Amino acid sequence: MKKVLYVHHSGFMGGAPKSLTYLISHLDKTKFDGHVLTIRNGPAVKLLESGGLPVEVAKGMFPFHGSTVSGMRPKLFIRNLIGALPTYFQAKKYIRKYQPDIVHLNSTCLFQVAKAVKKVSPDTKVVCHVREPLLNSFAGNILKRMNHKYVDGYISIDQFDSETVDSNGKELEVVYNFVDFGTYNPDVNGAPVRRELGIDDDDIVFLYIGRVVTGNGVLDLVKSFNKISKGHPNFKLIVGGFYFNKNNAYEDKVMAEAKGNDQIITLAFRDDVPQLIAASNVMMCPFVEPHFSRSIIEAASMKKPAIATNIGGPNELILHNKTGFLFEDGNHQAMEDYMVKIGTDKALYEKLSQNALAFAEENFDARKNTKRTFDFYNRFFVRETV
Repeated sequence: MKKVLYVHHSGFMGGAPKSLTYLISHLDKTKFDGHVLTIRNGPAVKLLESGGLPVEVAKGMFPFHGSTVSGMRPKLFIRNLIGALPTYFQAKKYIRKYQPDIVHLNSTCLFQVAKAVKKVSPDTKVVCHVREPLLNSFAGNILKRMNHKYVDGYISIDQFDSETVDSNGKELEVVYNFVDFGTYNPDVNGAPVRRELGIDDDDIVFLYIGRVVTGNGVLDLVKSFNKISKGHPNFKLIVGGFYFNKNNAYEDKVMAEAKGNDQIITLAFRDDVPQLIAASNVMMCPFVEPHFSRSIIEAASMKKPAIATNIGGPNELILHNKTGFLFEDGNHQAMEDYMVKIGTDKALYEKLSQNALAFAEENFDARKNTKRTFDFYNRFFVRETV
C-alpha cells in the first residue's frame, strides 16, 4: 500500500479545497493510505475532513504567493520571504512523520514542501497541482523555478495555467477541475431559494458566485446590469460572495453601484451553492484576470449556460455560441447584448442549456477526472496497478 500525503495551502473556502475534497473522497483506501496536511486553519478544514481522510492542521508553515489570484504587493512579497525558511524546516518534520511515497501539493505556492521532501526522502515523488496562473513577474518566476527544481510531475486544471508554469520537461497532464454530479445536477430544486429571495417563477436570474475583487470584474457586471435592467423588469442579478467587510474598498464600490436597484440581490458566501445555482438561469463570469472558474463548470453540470470573458480559464470552459457566450475583455456592450439575447430567446436558452450539460458530462465529471489523476500517479510514480 502506497502512502500519499496531500498538502493544502489555505483555510478559506474556494475551488481548491472543493477539488481536493472530491479527489480524496474517491481515493481507493484499499490501495492508498492517505492523509491531508493543511497549513492553515479555517472553514476549509471541515470540508476537507468530509473527504474521508485524516486531516492535520500544520503549525508554522506559510504559502509563497505568486499567482494572478494572490497578486503581488510589496508587503505580501516580504511575507513570502519571512515565511520561507520556517515552512521548509516545519515541512521536513511532517515528511519524517508521515513518510509518504507520494506528496501531492494542492498549489504551486507550496514549493518549500517539495524542497523539504527531496531533502528528507529523495525517492519520494512530488506532484504539484497547478490551480492558478503564475504571475509574469519576479515572484511568479520564483515559483516557476523552484517547482521546476523539486517537483516530479504536474497536474494542471486547465491548459492556460499549465503554460504559465511550464513543465520544464517534467510530466504534465491537464485534468480539468471536476464536479460531483451527485451534488450538482439538473434535478436540484432551486424553488426554495427563489421564494427566500423573492424571485418570481418567470424571472430570468443571472448569477455571479465568487470573490468580490477587482480581478473578477464584479463592478463591471453590476454596471452593465444596471444599464439593461430597466428595459427588462423580469431580469434579476444575484451577486454572491460578499464578506461585507467594511475595510474592503472594492466591495463598497460594488455595493454602492447596486444600491437603489431592487433587481440586484447581494449575498454573502453561502453553503447552499447547488440550490443557488438551481434557482438561477445563467452563470456570469466577468473576469478581467485569467483564472479557472469553478462556477462555470458547476452551472454547466446543472444545465445552466454561462456568459464569460474570453480570457484564459473561462474560454476553455465555454464553447462560444454552443454552451454559452464569450465576450472580449472590456467589451461590456457585448456582455450586455448576450445577457439580453440569452434572457429573451427561450429556444436559444434551451439549446445552450442542453449543450452545457453534455459538455460538463464529458469534461468535468469527478469520477472520470479523479480516475485520470490516480492514473497519473500510477503511470509515473507508483508503477503498479491501482
